[in-house]
Amino acid sequence: MKSRILGSFFLLFLSSRTVSGLGSVVSTNYWRIQSLKTWVTAQDFCRSYAGGNLAPNDKHVKNMDLSPYQAWIGLYRNEYYSTANWVWSDGGQYDFSLWVTNGSFYGKCAVVLYPDKRVYGTDCGGNFFFICQETDGDSLRYIFILESKTWSEAQQYCRSNHDDLASFADSDVSKAVEQQDFPVWIGLHKDGGVWEWSTGLLDDLSENLVDLENSGDCVSISSVTKKTSTQNCNDSFTFICMSENVILVRENKTWEEALEHCRTLTSPTNNKLYFDLLSVQPSDDQDYLMRKMLEANTEEVWTGLRFLAGEWLWVNGADMLYTDLPLCPILGYHCGALPKNGTGSLEARDCMERKNFLCYSTM
Repeated sequence: MKSRILGSFFLLFLSSRTVSGLGSVVSTNYWRIQSLKTWVTAQDFCRSYAGGNLAPNDKHVKNMDLSPYQAWIGLYRNEYYSTANWVWSDGGQYDFSLWVTNGSFYGKCAVVLYPDKRVYGTDCGGNFFFICQETDGDSLRYIFILESKTWSEAQQYCRSNHDDLASFADSDVSKAVEQQDFPVWIGLHKDGGVWEWSTGLLDDLSENLVDLENSGDCVSISSVTKKTSTQNCNDSFTFICMSENVILVRENKTWEEALEHCRTLTSPTNNKLYFDLLSVQPSDDQDYLMRKMLEANTEEVWTGLRFLAGEWLWVNGADMLYTDLPLCPILGYHCGALPKNGTGSLEARDCMERKNFLCYSTM
């Protein structure tokens, strides 16, 4: 392979876009998906539509508001094109004006939103949690059911176990629609008897599980208390997807080969993305990078750090904020690596060593 370095600072940087300012190039994005899916179908969704995986139990997930939900209520209609023929499952007539402003009359069955406490019509064949009602003495009690069912399945369940699907007037919505603490899928599961994350990273559960009372091989985080627990993988819950722009390549290459590999990567879904060896700043999320590097099969991983023209430089032109690198490195030790089990410090290494490496993508 023809060298792209050729000992020249300018040739190295000629084909690389620069990163302006001091900002990090590391980017992670999180999405809470309110559709109810099994763990496997949730993972497939995250990989197919969000370009990532089910999320880890990290500080970002713990700080997310996971309390919103959608639940079936007893409101439905018989005539698909009628906007005035909505009726309640229990046959009652109620003062009701809680429709959302747009799209409220789509479909033939209704779900309620929390915390908005608004109602909209949707396809009766969708799967949601639901709210039942039953008479308790002289009062009406509402019961939130943590199961995934279609509207007709929910109605049948409520009529078999309680009275009916929930019916209520505007004045009773706060009593019928309350905050609930329900499971939300994250990326931890058991595969072949071994606990691992959806990315393939193994886990011993020592810091991640609080509640092992439930039986199951997949893990959820609760929407309000943020406690983690095991669940049956075939149960259906909402879930959190995470996409990231850092890629660990588990191939052993020299530094220059790693640079070439990153720059020839392409995205199958976005032809505007380009890739490069990763630059790292002290302000980066070190916990994230350390977790990412634990998946490597070498003790160190290459980064985009190179010693050229008497100074340490990032190949993407980012500012150099590290001050503990050798001012005059040993001959040949002109490339920067991150130790897998280190503290985020960069090490000068022989550029001909063969290591895994970190690429990143950006527009």
